[in-house]
Amino acid sequence: MRKGNTASDANEANGTCAPGKVGANMADAAVSSGSANAASSADAEGPSCPTGVSVPGNIARAYEALDSFWREQNQLYRDVATSFGISESAFSILYAIFLAGEKGISQRDICVQMCIGKQTVNSSIHKLEREGVVVLKSGPGRRGLLAHLTPVGLELAERTIVPMIEAELAALREFDDGELELALLLGRRYTDALRSHFADIPGVHLTLQNNKAALLDGEAALRGVKAAAQGDASTPRNDGAAKRGGEGKGAPPGGCLSSPNKKVR
Repeated sequence: MRKGNTASDANEANGTCAPGKVGANMADAAVSSGSANAASSADAEGPSCPTGVSVPGNIARAYEALDSFWREQNQLYRDVATSFGISESAFSILYAIFLAGEKGISQRDICVQMCIGKQTVNSSIHKLEREGVVVLKSGPGRRGLLAHLTPVGLELAERTIVPMIEAELAALREFDDGELELALLLGRRYTDALRSHFADIPGVHLTLQNNKAALLDGEAALRGVKAAAQGDASTPRNDGAAKRGGEGKGAPPGGCLSSPNKKVR
């Protein structure tokens, strides 16, 4: 699932992710791969980028294509949420709580996982609580309150989140092992490159995980995505997915499948 600031919290000062691009997905990786293998003529000077600096033609085309894919995919997820009569932020929060299963999830973790500002998460959680979709329970130790789906919330997730997850998995099944591995590899490389160059911007302080941890996450994601995309019923499933039965369809390995590096926009 795509993640990122919705229109309602794009200007929120406490947001955990910028409203712009924050990673690469399978489509991004495919474009990057195609650009990298373009003919040498693609390296000719192309149009100026938004800053006015002239860039090679293949880079200019990739820049535009990545932005186009990002917008198109975000619109797809927006359309799904709107079709179910649910706000973008509430849909993302419902998704995160469903994936957390019986253990529940804190508002802070929802902010981090779904890249939504904490004020938006807080207000949406309490609205869902008033509607009987979510219940807040004390977590173990000092974890504070954790969000859980009520029976009403689980039924809502069955009608909305589950079909979307199954559609995401169906899309992944259209790629073979080699394509999946290449997409995740390029997504990882692109994200690492972004991190490196963003870190060079004066005054910028990055808070995302370091490269080593991210690489391990990427390797785990690759194994999970390949197993889920192939419909491997032996793949461990999260508690939320287990509640609905339906063996053999698999479940996302703890995150959005459209973003191998847990991106989100």
